Amino acid sequence: MDVLPPQAMQEFGLIHHLLKSFTGFGYEPVIPPLMEFEEQLLSGQGEATGHHAFRVMDPLANKMLAFRADMTSQITRIASHNLSRSPRPLRLCYAGYTLRTTPEALQTRRQHTQVGIERYGSKSPAAQAEIISIATHALSTAGLGAMTVDIHFPSLLSPLLKGAKDRDAVIEAVKHKDTAKLRTLGATDIAAVMDATGGAKHALETLGAIKNADVANAVKEVAALVSELQARNVAAHITIDLLELSGYGYYAGAGFALFLNNPALELGRGGAYMTPASEEAVGFTLYANDLLEILPAAAAKPVKKLPATTSAEEAAKIQSQGFVTLLGE
Repeated sequence: MDVLPPQAMQEFGLIHHLLKSFTGFGYEPVIPPLMEFEEQLLSGQGEATGHHAFRVMDPLANKMLAFRADMTSQITRIASHNLSRSPRPLRLCYAGYTLRTTPEALQTRRQHTQVGIERYGSKSPAAQAEIISIATHALSTAGLGAMTVDIHFPSLLSPLLKGAKDRDAVIEAVKHKDTAKLRTLGATDIAAVMDATGGAKHALETLGAIKNADVANAVKEVAALVSELQARNVAAHITIDLLELSGYGYYAGAGFALFLNNPALELGRGGAYMTPASEEAVGFTLYANDLLEILPAAAAKPVKKLPATTSAEEAAKIQSQGFVTLLGE
């Protein structure tokens, strides 16, 4: 798709703001290629987006190439190979375009501008809170209003499914948040977890009353994350929905989504995961295109016309005063 003025300038400005925010916290930028060999790009974490990837034959190597549908797996490859000897924690950030064969949900867009941060070396609650606090800071200083951090724990579903008579039906009911169906299927603990959603304080109290060891372990980790976020005074309302299954299936532990409160809009997603090299990591990804639809348009700079023979140095002095300069006609 074409992005035209003034939206193109606004997109460049947003990317610059986000990367400037991330690098200010020590996250160093990396630039992976737009396409890679299929077996490399779509292995490990890349499997989660394999069904979205465009593929093309490389006539030189006589092998299939795939266009990236998501950048997280590429950043992980860089961290695990090119930067494997770099000190940990390793903090990286990135921005770039992704392509998808089909749009998601009700969207029509298949080209996305993806921006994010990844932290390698730990997936502790403190590491997760660092990612969330930096992401909310970057978004709030971009001009967005009040936000909500919704914390998930999708990996909890697997141990809760042990002994289920109809796993597929239970999973489908979880996806549709049908607690009545879950109770009919005998999945009472899963139904109880799904009922315990909402504000962090209330949700943790309700979840704490569920007598299940797997739930208790998940609640302990989520409670520690909430405590870390509160200690950092993160400027966002905190909610909990442990069995929200949106996002990629490779999260190992807590996941989270950031929402703008008004209008209600998902800004980005992240979570804790294990790399294919068995290293702990936490990351966050947002799609700049969605943000541009709600951010106020930047005020146009005043224009000053100058003679065609004006030197670039002289024009730059005038530009430093806040003007756009046009030379000649």
